[in-house]
Amino acid sequence: MIMKIIERETFYICGYGVETTGDKNVEDLSNLYKDFFASDKESILLGFSGSKKGYFGLMWYTSGHEKYYYLLGIEVDKENELPESAILKTVPKTTYAVAYYPHDKDAVEAWTEFFYTDISKEGYAINEQHNLYFEYFSENVDGDYELWAPVVKSDE
Repeated sequence: MIMKIIERETFYICGYGVETTGDKNVEDLSNLYKDFFASDKESILLGFSGSKKGYFGLMWYTSGHEKYYYLLGIEVDKENELPESAILKTVPKTTYAVAYYPHDKDAVEAWTEFFYTDISKEGYAINEQHNLYFEYFSENVDGDYELWAPVVKSDE
């Protein structure tokens, strides 16, 4: 695992999502991904102004840490007219810890190590006020991926 600290400007993700829990996330996310590609939603979003190839799995907690929303989409400009049931989410400027993983690394295991071990080893802490975390796949959702978590310098 390679980790970098990156400041990223505000950007916009448009896509489709589901609210889920740790117990149901495998089933819920599998269904979301299947529908996204089977329904050709990717092609629709790639026709948007400012669209960029690459997939985001944007997450935010909706009920403490018991439930979270997962938005599968792509980066676009904010001035697009949304298709039915699509969501446009603004991701504000912040500093991120970014870790790179090979496609065969289990995502749940990667998030756990990244969140609870690797970030603190580098002298940072999760910026929970930001509450937007994401997976990024530059080529395809079965390829290598990046985990992005908002961070602040640790006081410790």
